[in-house]
Amino acid sequence: MTNPRRCTIKDIAAHAGVAVSTVSYALRNHPSIPAATCRRIQAIGEKLGYRPDPQISALMAHIGRGRSVPSSARIALVWMQGRREQTRRDGFFMQMRDGAAARAQLRGYHLEEFWPDEDRLSGARLTGILRARNIQSVIFSPSIEGVAADYALGWEHFACVVLGHARWPVELHRVAHDHYHAVCECLQRMTAAGVRQPAIVLTEEINQRTDSAVKAAFMTHHPVEARARGLIYALDQRGARSFSSWMRTHEPDGVLLLRREMWDEIETPRLRELRAAGRVWCANWQADDPLALPGIQQRYDLAARAAVDLVTGLEQSRSLGLPDHPQCVQIRGDWREHVARPVLR
Repeated sequence: MTNPRRCTIKDIAAHAGVAVSTVSYALRNHPSIPAATCRRIQAIGEKLGYRPDPQISALMAHIGRGRSVPSSARIALVWMQGRREQTRRDGFFMQMRDGAAARAQLRGYHLEEFWPDEDRLSGARLTGILRARNIQSVIFSPSIEGVAADYALGWEHFACVVLGHARWPVELHRVAHDHYHAVCECLQRMTAAGVRQPAIVLTEEINQRTDSAVKAAFMTHHPVEARARGLIYALDQRGARSFSSWMRTHEPDGVLLLRREMWDEIETPRLRELRAAGRVWCANWQADDPLALPGIQQRYDLAARAAVDLVTGLEQSRSLGLPDHPQCVQIRGDWREHVARPVLR
């Protein structure tokens, strides 16, 4: 039995009365082709039963990974938090931008940045700017506060991906740090160091953003599961003042901080003793940490690269608008310890 002949872009071009190159661009929603033409050609392809050849797609992806491809296509990086000056000097923002820019260039795209808060851009205004510049791929930066109100972007015109776990009023595809794995890794390291009763200092806000992944990892991988729940200190609910008495009551022999900044709020004599003994860890390792706490480095440079891969794939597959089944890609961090500097005599 012979297999039915596969529909090719040449067949679509013949039916549409356009060049093969036009069909190729239109199927990927390339900004050089009018949107109406893209829709017409895509409809013809759907009617003819066109499906991309996976072997050719894999070959083109391999070629694309090997060299930069000049292109007029652009990806929007929308900074939902932070002004221009901050995004240019803060290490977290810089690694994210560099990761996105490098990946975009490799895929033949140019990264174009927008600062809605600083420039007072409403969702409607930003929609107009993006459409005027033929930008369909949009990446939103992480936002610590989250986005409380509908940003009112013209979602149907764009493929969108959010970085981080911040809550949005609409469901979007997202790429974020894997908090569950980070806590598990830290607990394993703590146990290997001889800690038998580890405690964690977290915020309920971040725990809820991650769908309780932080607490779930801590309680299910704690060396003494029966005591795990009592060794969770929610800083945003209990405040910093009661931490010292809580430490005396529960007597943990090791402490994991979810964020490095927590140390400045809860520093106590007992916590300093544990740190001097090498028994304080951090799930958000910082290269310039004066305390040199070991822990997990969140790789938002890799998350930004993955976001570029995801959003360009959505654009090229014509998956624009709010998704019915949002994807969530989680990127694992790296274990890091500070290298001891030699003492100068």
